[in-house]
Amino acid sequence: MSRLHADSFLAGHPGRGAARRGLRAALLVLVLALPAAAAETTLTFAGVALDAETARADERLREYLRSRDGFRFEPRDLDHGAAVDLLVAWDARRQGPLLARVTPFVYLAAEMLGANLDVVAIAVSPRVPDTTRLSHLVVRRGSGVRTADPDALLRWLRERTEPARFVYPDKFSTSGYGLPAAFFRRAGVFTGSGPNGPDQRHTFIRAEQPPGGRGAAELVGLVREGRAELAGVWDGVRARFADDPDLLFIPLPFPAPNDLLVLSSGADRGVRERVTAGVRAMRAGEIGVGDTLRWQDFNAAPEARRALATLRRQTRGGPPAVPIKIRGPAGGDAPPDPALLEAARQAVLLAGTEFTLYDEDFHKHFDVLWTLRRAHDDAVVLTSEYPDFGLPPQEFHLSHRRDDPESLVGRLEDCLSNRMHRLREVWSFDDRTPTVLRDVRFALPAGTRLPAVRVVWNDPANNDRAVGSPFVAEVAAGDFHAFRLKPDGFPRRGDGARLDLDPLGSTSYRVALVRPVADTFLFRLGTSLVLVLAVLAAVLALWTLVRRPGGPPR
Repeated sequence: MSRLHADSFLAGHPGRGAARRGLRAALLVLVLALPAAAAETTLTFAGVALDAETARADERLREYLRSRDGFRFEPRDLDHGAAVDLLVAWDARRQGPLLARVTPFVYLAAEMLGANLDVVAIAVSPRVPDTTRLSHLVVRRGSGVRTADPDALLRWLRERTEPARFVYPDKFSTSGYGLPAAFFRRAGVFTGSGPNGPDQRHTFIRAEQPPGGRGAAELVGLVREGRAELAGVWDGVRARFADDPDLLFIPLPFPAPNDLLVLSSGADRGVRERVTAGVRAMRAGEIGVGDTLRWQDFNAAPEARRALATLRRQTRGGPPAVPIKIRGPAGGDAPPDPALLEAARQAVLLAGTEFTLYDEDFHKHFDVLWTLRRAHDDAVVLTSEYPDFGLPPQEFHLSHRRDDPESLVGRLEDCLSNRMHRLREVWSFDDRTPTVLRDVRFALPAGTRLPAVRVVWNDPANNDRAVGSPFVAEVAAGDFHAFRLKPDGFPRRGDGARLDLDPLGSTSYRVALVRPVADTFLFRLGTSLVLVLAVLAAVLALWTLVRRPGGPPR
């Protein structure tokens, strides 16, 4: 229809012109309403409720972002463990954006378990000049520790017959537990109920979480009153008690970032940009409550980024070493053929896994036993056993190029990395669900039954331990980040509600991740082709018999 015809048509229909004007007005109202709709974005705000001051600082942050950008908030105050669970389970596409103020260890624990988060800001405290902080162990003056020196503290702990009582607010507290636990474990200090003695290899303390969800300041009060010997705090809490003559604060050599402001990664990009812009525009005393002066853009805080990266490495660590003993087909301590032994040693060294060579002059025990024998000149049979777990041996038939040791090393290395079962510790920070942090390439579906053992360590460095009888642990769920097990078979504390798992304890639980039988498409295709070829061979043989002169009559 030409424009002239269209104008004539509309001119002949006055109702059409009114409709067009109404449509334009509706579009204009919709366009004008869009900024208002965007300005009323609702965010869930989660905060780790440490104390009343921190809760008020969170409220000031929400008020600032609402007045500046029009955000609306649905606040949630959570303890450390519940905050980790929320961050891991949050689905931004289904539940909307999540903004959370968390401690560094809560963030790292959630990250290890699969939370998808972006750090947008770091807290600035009026009590410390930087965006990082130190942890301190606080003791009573006159208790026996005369100087604020970590070595003096360790000597005092060793000289005490009765283990010192260390109180903490939560396992996921960075300064209250995480960093002190790392310090203690490096120094050979563990939780234990027995007394300390001069000939003892390790030093025992009693690590306890007082009931009632006490904050750091309350724990310092327990130390001052003599109801506990030790507690862990950060610089801000230390500054509150700096003039107390009854207390001595001992700094630990591990810097950590201040509290973090994190946003769910699936949130709308515009939400992130508005939150970041609001943080960048924040004035020096915008929050000004308790230990939070203001918030700073995380990307503009290189010291905090480095401290978080260092803490991440300290926290995650890696699987403990798994010594492999290698023997020949005669059994006992008889070594295999020298060429096979050298190939096996090189494979273990080059694989880059947790497997290491057993050294009888260093290791007290081995975890895996290899038996190697030649099948013929270009094939080797490797039998791999796991004595602590009651598993049937794995047997691998490995072919290689004749007179080519590099080829044999490659086959053995591939076997280590891609075909052997793996041994992993249960993550002792989670006392609700037995969890194994995943770092293997194979999945374990729900319902998979795995052997597990209780291990009492004398010295993890040289694999000196006592192992209990194996029991069955069943996989409840798994993803790229962790395998979660059913709690059956794992011990519980006296309250019956939590598992008795202690990161500072000398007892741990180890699980054999049994590699599932391969059932890939290529495996199924190969099996089908073999069957088809067998049928074709049978048909061809029958056809040949029928066609042969003098064969059966047709």
